[in-house]
Amino acid sequence: MALYYATRPVERITLLPQQDGSPSGIVVQSKTGATSVLDRPYSVATVTENRIGSAQTDEAAVKTRYSELFDALPARPRSYTVFFNSGGTRLTPESERFLPIIVRVLVDLKELPASEFTVIGHADEVGSNALNDDLSRQRAMSVVAILRARGIDTTRTSIVGRGSRDPLVPTRKGVSEERNRRVEIRLK
Repeated sequence: MALYYATRPVERITLLPQQDGSPSGIVVQSKTGATSVLDRPYSVATVTENRIGSAQTDEAAVKTRYSELFDALPARPRSYTVFFNSGGTRLTPESERFLPIIVRVLVDLKELPASEFTVIGHADEVGSNALNDDLSRQRAMSVVAILRARGIDTTRTSIVGRGSRDPLVPTRKGVSEERNRRVEIRLK
């Protein structure tokens, strides 16, 4: 939870929902020390020098009130993940059905005029760090090759291999975890 100190004579703070739906919150504090906790999406604090009022609003009201601000925001980043069989660059059977995601990536690339395109490979904890670093980069490069073969312009693509350093599911060294053998495709 973050702490926010009000600094202007009257401020209105609205907590927006996280893009992924995860919970969040903020503590709002006035100059005189009055506090309010915003911990539900669309909760609102109206802050003056010595008082904080609280209210609840909804998505439609927020979009209406701040429509110009929302219109000025850049497109949100998009992320796609595919998974691999152990020890190589072969997609799992579920990820073999990758074509719908490829189509979505193509659509998203057209919507993002100067898109940044990052492909990040990962490995599980089986094998040495050097092996996993190399394998994760090979996985990322294999996904870029798949995208290129499907007609996606990959000239602005950054390719990163993270090895086993950024697991979805933390495990001990030597433990095989299929959800950690993955490639993330990030568009922004």
